[in-house]
Amino acid sequence: MTPLPTAGLAVPDRELVALFVRLRWRVLRGALRSQGAQRWTVLIGIAAAVFVGITGAVSLAIAGHAAANRESLLVIAPTAIAGFVVAIGVIAGISQPIDPRVLATEPITDRQLAGGLLVGSAVGPPGLSGGLLAVGLLVGAVDGLASIPVVVLTTVSFMATLLLISRSTINVLGLFATRHPRAGQLLVGVVSLIVYGGFQFIPQLTRGLDENGQRDLAAALAFTPPGQLGTAMVSAADEPLVATLHLAAGSVWLLPLAFVFVWTTRRLIVAIPLVDETGAGRGPEAAGRRHRQPVRSLARRLCGRGAVGTVAWRGVLTRMRTPRSALETFTGAGVGMAIVLVPTLVRDEVGAGAVLIGGAVQLAVLFMAGNSFGSDGPALSNELLCGVDPDLLIRAKARSVVVVAAPIAVLGPVLAAAITGEWKFLAAGFLVGGGGLLAGAGGAIVQSTLVPIAIPEGDNPLAGGDSGKGCLAGLILACVVLALAAITLPVALGLLWAVDRGSILLVTLLAVVTVGTGWFVFELGVRYATRKWRRSEPEIYAAVIPSR
Repeated sequence: MTPLPTAGLAVPDRELVALFVRLRWRVLRGALRSQGAQRWTVLIGIAAAVFVGITGAVSLAIAGHAAANRESLLVIAPTAIAGFVVAIGVIAGISQPIDPRVLATEPITDRQLAGGLLVGSAVGPPGLSGGLLAVGLLVGAVDGLASIPVVVLTTVSFMATLLLISRSTINVLGLFATRHPRAGQLLVGVVSLIVYGGFQFIPQLTRGLDENGQRDLAAALAFTPPGQLGTAMVSAADEPLVATLHLAAGSVWLLPLAFVFVWTTRRLIVAIPLVDETGAGRGPEAAGRRHRQPVRSLARRLCGRGAVGTVAWRGVLTRMRTPRSALETFTGAGVGMAIVLVPTLVRDEVGAGAVLIGGAVQLAVLFMAGNSFGSDGPALSNELLCGVDPDLLIRAKARSVVVVAAPIAVLGPVLAAAITGEWKFLAAGFLVGGGGLLAGAGGAIVQSTLVPIAIPEGDNPLAGGDSGKGCLAGLILACVVLALAAITLPVALGLLWAVDRGSILLVTLLAVVTVGTGWFVFELGVRYATRKWRRSEPEIYAAVIPSR
């Protein structure tokens, strides 16, 4: 790597940008030259970014010229893309591709550091995908030679908007979570649930919009900065002066965003995380407060006694150890519930909402606990070094997953029954939810054993460092979901048949079978994970230790 100049020598901005670009691509080339899963996951990530970018670009380019309501499309598309980019950043907690803490002591200004980090983000696979989308939007917006100058400038402003709004939002939330961990977890968790719910409802709402509805939506979104950029593209051919004014209005917020990014980048580097805001301690008063917490006491009892119960309780406690792990638990539950439960609640079949909750619970558990060993690496490695048997450790981890996810199996059927008014199916909903909970926990333990991913420290408390195995974990998750679907398919079909019959007795009896099936999957997953650990314990141990 080219060394940065020593103190006392000014670094031209152009040269510094080139250094960051070379650093970013050397990191990528190093990953591509490595052996094993990291190389393939980087290749899959690049391929996915190119696929998404090209597909989106072609769609935007064609729709920009073929859509019947082209003006509305050019306003809605930039706003939707910007919102999607922000949502992905908030939910996934994407850290900087170049850790700013490594460069914090170099003789460069905060502005240069922030600019270099932005360039590093722009030249990677996500930046490539965003750039391709912007090119597609440009091609779709061009309407004659006269429109090209304004459309090109608007596209550049749009790319800068995507980059700055995503990074600035993540930095602000990360800084807030550093100073106020509990409030930060709650805020980001609620935002994540709103986003996932929106992904379920918005497509259904927009499909029913006619041209007048699309115009009304575009008129409302035109007041946002991305909407102003879209309006500039619409009027670029016929009214270039008006388009320039819209371009200026949509670009004026880039300066405040840049200032926020520079300021929050430096503050995140030097911020000291506050681990506990509750004032909990080790004295009698703290013990009394813990004793008066009924949810905590119930969770401790559910973990059970003995060695398995003790290790399981430790696993429950460390779920809330960091903002990121707590957020994964909270949003993971919401993800699975939103993916299945929201479409279920719009079905017309009587009892569908309360009965099909099992699939929602399964997905929720997989999302929130699919990396149970890697996300708990330091504590888990200490237990292994102390001589804890893998069989005990895996069963305790599986039990802790069940305890943490148990509220989903209780609240899900109640929520479904409250929305649909079908309280007569509530008991069956509890049983189906319990079966889904057990099956999901078994699948999560298998996934955690197959791809244990250590979470490196990141520059943002709401983001883990880049593990290099995200795509591989996604593929394993898909395989686990398919395997669970195949195992539980007969029971699911039976439940659908019973719901179609409208028989509460049949639904309840099959719900009992669902619990048995879930227990079978749970035991099967635990035993498979135990055998896998005994065969590959050194490799798994090395995999769950995060790199520093």
